[in-house]
Amino acid sequence: MSIELLKPINEGIISNIKSDKIGSIGEKIQIHTSSLGLPDLELTDIAIIGISETRNSYFESTDFNLSNFRKEFYELNLGKWEKSISDLGNLPNGESTKDTYYAITDICLFLREKNIITIIIGGSNDIIFPIFKSYNNFNRNVNIVSIDNQFDLHQEEDLLSSRSYMNKIIVDDSSKLNDFTNLGYQRHLCSPSEIDLMDKLFFDYISLGDLIGDHKRAEPILRDAHIIGLDMKALAWLASGDSEYGNPNGIDSRLICILSRYSGISDKCRYFGLFELLNNSISTKLYAQIIWYFIEGVNSRFSEPIFTDESRFIRYNVSVSGRDLIFIKSKESERWWLEIILSEKNEDKRYLPCLESDYISALNDNIPERWLRAIKRI
Repeated sequence: MSIELLKPINEGIISNIKSDKIGSIGEKIQIHTSSLGLPDLELTDIAIIGISETRNSYFESTDFNLSNFRKEFYELNLGKWEKSISDLGNLPNGESTKDTYYAITDICLFLREKNIITIIIGGSNDIIFPIFKSYNNFNRNVNIVSIDNQFDLHQEEDLLSSRSYMNKIIVDDSSKLNDFTNLGYQRHLCSPSEIDLMDKLFFDYISLGDLIGDHKRAEPILRDAHIIGLDMKALAWLASGDSEYGNPNGIDSRLICILSRYSGISDKCRYFGLFELLNNSISTKLYAQIIWYFIEGVNSRFSEPIFTDESRFIRYNVSVSGRDLIFIKSKESERWWLEIILSEKNEDKRYLPCLESDYISALNDNIPERWLRAIKRI
């Protein structure tokens, strides 16, 4: 099994951290070591895996120092968390990128079958492709969210790279993909043909400016995602610590942690990855904090599976431009959804996360854009 390929953590790092700080993550986390072996996965809710595969990165990449990341992460204080965390170690590169992809797909499927949420640290953005492949036998379609300053829809013949992986997914596995959403794109970095393709496929996207202006718009999108990938090139240079090659415009450190917490709260999210990482002190500290806020979100999840339970939900019927829309609000979390009826005969329904502002907009005879795109995808 590919899970057995994972390499243990250097025990010297662990002993230094555990002796330095009381009440830290390093005190409580289960860690894969050469002496103890892999942690007990039956007692694991959240697993962390380090990856160094960057051979298909379109951008110049250096091996990210996973030991420095762990030092920063282990030294953070524990939150009021009930979920158990295990660091499963690092996956070495295969002889080819295909070998690495196969191992990632196998490990992701194995952990999901054990109901374990997987956090992946390192590697290039194309790692989302083998994560997605782990859903090949999934009985429902998959939603991917990429926090990135580009769409990664480039067409490159016979090549899977960090800027073309989404095009590969669309071409090869579109039957399994329900929705792809980009958060934080910058128009001057995206070609008109990519934007046209996003519109043609009825995929959602929120520009950097709109995301900064109202980050709450991202919450329902992240709430509906199975796979969430963060491309760290989307950060502004002040957040990435890269004053020489970093971006003048981008997501700041506060916003990326907010988006990370939203991601953790999502009941659907099974995979959360940080890719295209930089080796500097500021960025490494930030990556540790991003993961901290994701885990904080996981520990704040709501269990709201039964939308027909009138004791827990309120239904609102709104007529908009001749269409009848049904909004649902949770009495407990005060979160909102739009009901989409797929088949009147079979009563097959889908629930699209939304905001209260979408309901208010519908009262003013405005059809929510996300609802329109979802209907057209169906």
